[in-house]
Amino acid sequence: MAAGDVELVVVGIAQDGGSPQAGCSCERCVTALNDRTKILYPVSCVIRGVDGSVHLVEATRSLPHQLGIAATSLGMGDSLIPDSVSLTHAHLGHIDGIGQFGKEAMGRTGMPLYASDSVLRVLGERQLSAPFKANVVLPGSPFRPTEGCGFELEFVRVPHRDEYSDTHAIRVIGPNNTLLFLPDHDDWGQTLGLVGESSIREWLRSLGVDVAMIDGTFWSDDELGGRDMTLVPHPTISETLGLLGEKQEGDPEVIFIHLNHTNPALDGGSSQAGELSNLGWSIGEQGSTILL
Repeated sequence: MAAGDVELVVVGIAQDGGSPQAGCSCERCVTALNDRTKILYPVSCVIRGVDGSVHLVEATRSLPHQLGIAATSLGMGDSLIPDSVSLTHAHLGHIDGIGQFGKEAMGRTGMPLYASDSVLRVLGERQLSAPFKANVVLPGSPFRPTEGCGFELEFVRVPHRDEYSDTHAIRVIGPNNTLLFLPDHDDWGQTLGLVGESSIREWLRSLGVDVAMIDGTFWSDDELGGRDMTLVPHPTISETLGLLGEKQEGDPEVIFIHLNHTNPALDGGSSQAGELSNLGWSIGEQGSTILL
């Protein structure tokens, strides 16, 4: 990619718990404990603007490793410090790295932070706001996280277990391509009803996106071995594939992210991964870059 392009780096594809997940002795988690190349970090991405500024979306507990991934993928050395932070909601896996911007680590002051009013309220209640200049984002109002970055962000309201705050997807509008970042929502029926669209395909078309990174937490409803799945509602990949079917001409690229460590699609040799690929869709890859 040429200098001056807007680039997005995928620096995490896992559900909030990551892999290895605390307290888990499944094969995938045990393997990741013993082989750092198998670690899956909680979902997050970094965007580099045309002016070289860098912008973090989601601040996870794996922030040091993820900033290293972004720096390496962008050819910016061994690590980097973001010029802004944007948050989709206040669930722990998406904000538990926010304290690392404070005096105990990076020591930042006045860093632009973009989130909804309810997310900013949660951070204030937890006394995590000191390093930031807080900016309340309203859905449907595109903004530039810093002047000269060459792209815009737009928050899109989605329904998702809003115990602490509301939840948004983020539309990233670049000079060449537009991307939807949708790591979490409860189910397609509620989401499509809220946005007033009849199908996933129609919604993505209405947003004008070229790439859609969407919630792929679980493959199926029986994945947690008897655990009540209604406590962690997400549309399964199986459901999403049933609604999308095979990729058609003019469709955006659909990339599944926010995968739980139990999801069999994480195994590239599985029948589930094969089914997904055969339909024309894919799983996110840490360190991959997308031109915007």
